Amino acid sequence: MLLVAQLASGSVRAQGLEPASSASSVSATGKGRLLGRVVHEKTSQPVEFATVALLDEASGKTLDGAACDDQGRFTLTKIGAGRYQVVVSFVGFQPRTVAGVVFASSEAEVDLGAIKLTPTVQQLGEVKVTGERELVENKVDRIVYNAEKDITNSGGSAADVLQKVPLLTVDLNGNLQLRGSSNIRVLVNGKPSAIMASNLADALRQIPADQIKSVEVITSPSSKYDAEGSAGIVNIILKKNNLEGVNGSVNAAVGTRAHLAVLR
Repeated sequence: MLLVAQLASGSVRAQGLEPASSASSVSATGKGRLLGRVVHEKTSQPVEFATVALLDEASGKTLDGAACDDQGRFTLTKIGAGRYQVVVSFVGFQPRTVAGVVFASSEAEVDLGAIKLTPTVQQLGEVKVTGERELVENKVDRIVYNAEKDITNSGGSAADVLQKVPLLTVDLNGNLQLRGSSNIRVLVNGKPSAIMASNLADALRQIPADQIKSVEVITSPSSKYDAEGSAGIVNIILKKNNLEGVNGSVNAAVGTRAHLAVLR
């Protein structure tokens, strides 16, 4: 279907619009007007500030253009007789071309109505995000050393692991200090452990390093830890609790037949 339209002049400020820059300037050759409205194809909502270009259909040369207002409306004025194309484009949408726009006279006014733009659909491939914990994490009230991430801990003991934890020092005898103070409370999986309370240095040497998941150094313990007077808390988190064992006793007696006869 042929449409009658008008060629826009270099200015459309009378309509409250600013024209887009054109490839060439043309003199006013008519009094025609071209109207239209650019909308979203699926929602019919206006596409704000879309670019509208008027082209000579024979040569493909851009004659003039304009930008839509916040309601998606556009107006091109001073269009003379001729055959044109209207190209509408905007970021995120496929360009739309309205061909066969014919001006039979230089005083015609044509409303193109709603020009629908189709959103550009981009199919994204599968995205897999993989995150790993850092070796040392600084949190609000504690420092966490992720021992399982340190491959150099293989074959050592808990004492060797604690030597690598910030703020902690372990001397040659296995004594543990936090920022120079030995007044430390040591927990295992967040709970007191009898093996730690009896002899801390020996206990640290008995725990294999590869059984330790992480070590938390709590410098500002909360009230739930009941840590008044201590320099802080060291919480050793194990991959599995292997400090639990089975306690029991076995009693036996050995004697001779003569001894048994006396017992009778």
